[in-house]
Amino acid sequence: MIGSPLASLRRFAGLAALLGLSACASFHPEPLALHPSPAGSLAALDRALPGGGTIAARGALTPEDYAALAVLNDPALAAGRAGVRLAAARQFAAGLLPDPQVSGGFAALLGGPAVAPSISGGITQDIAALVTRGPRLSAARARTAAAAARFEWQEWQVAAKAEILAIGLWDERRRLAALDRARSALVGLDRASRAAIRQGNLAIGAGATAAASLAGIDTARDAIAQQEQADHAALAALLGLAPGADLPVAAPDIAPLPARRVAALVGNLARRRPDLIALRYGYRATNADLRAAIRAQFPLVSLAVNGGTDTTRVASLGPTITLDLPLFDGQRGAIAVARASRRQLKAAFRAALDQAAGQAEAAQQALTLLGAEYRQAARRAAIARRDAAAARLAYAAGLVDARAEADLIDAAANRQAEAIDLRGRIAAGRVSLRTLLGAGLPMIRSLSGPAKD
Repeated sequence: MIGSPLASLRRFAGLAALLGLSACASFHPEPLALHPSPAGSLAALDRALPGGGTIAARGALTPEDYAALAVLNDPALAAGRAGVRLAAARQFAAGLLPDPQVSGGFAALLGGPAVAPSISGGITQDIAALVTRGPRLSAARARTAAAAARFEWQEWQVAAKAEILAIGLWDERRRLAALDRARSALVGLDRASRAAIRQGNLAIGAGATAAASLAGIDTARDAIAQQEQADHAALAALLGLAPGADLPVAAPDIAPLPARRVAALVGNLARRRPDLIALRYGYRATNADLRAAIRAQFPLVSLAVNGGTDTTRVASLGPTITLDLPLFDGQRGAIAVARASRRQLKAAFRAALDQAAGQAEAAQQALTLLGAEYRQAARRAAIARRDAAAARLAYAAGLVDARAEADLIDAAANRQAEAIDLRGRIAAGRVSLRTLLGAGLPMIRSLSGPAKD
């Protein structure tokens, strides 16, 4: 008499165990790589563009090419992609309902007037999770979208940084070339001056000018070379390359944005810039959190179905309902936190939007000023080049001394380096302005989903 009920209970427990194990995941270790593995050259990088085509690995690449390579290969972006996948996993988890709970019991008959052991069993399901599932899932979806938007903004910034570094390399290499040309001319003049001094045809004071100008050129060149090395290393790191990899850069060609276009882009920053869109999705998530907290203040319900037989073989089956009485907590704390979070996100979005607009307008004003400075510097450089060329001919004809020629060569080199630097700063400023405005990114007219900003 005892064997049959006990066997039934064992079969029930075995079935429940099998159902539980069938949903279990297995663990596989994934060890970390403990040694750096940078690529040795541009050819070793991922160069396949998403829309088709491949970035060349030979010859001078444009700053835009380096921006695309950075997005494809930057090691830090790999962690950002993993963050988006983590948000998607959390969204998946938020949509799952709690598993039902199965219980069973057996009490052997040891004595007394009863005629059989007692058997009990039941299944319980948390009904309250159904009440809050909708807003919880909406919040998770909004946070997944926010994570994707933040990652897009990270990609956008990495691309801009790589483009600006490439422009900086082009700028510094051009300035170094200009100083090298001036240095070569000054070295020749210094040798001629020293020879004239030895022959007694030139005073020591007059011949020392070329040496002094040469020292000044070397000092300026060393500073630029150090900056070129730093920018080279930074760009190589963005690309996942070894610091010594060759990075040839073509001349930048960054078209300016018309003032009317800039004004239009500033007007729709909140619908274009991914970081602002991420904040909007975050605000939607807090709305959903608040909705879930308000729904959870109603009495939480658990429904159970219990059944079994007692020691007199009387069988019973029926439901059991459990209610949480909202007497002390009542979700008031969770509601207060959700409301405060929503206010904080609203203020953060407003501050970020105002800051973005202000930065874009300041960048546009800075570009206007740089343009005026560059035009003046280009005129000064052209005049200085002509004066230096004339001084070389005049010195060869004996019409001017070494001091005058050295001064004019030095002035021409400095004026030319100044003009090159301003041109590079203008190109980098245009990239920064496009980045701040989200120029080239699609405009999101409305966020998907039922929740409202």
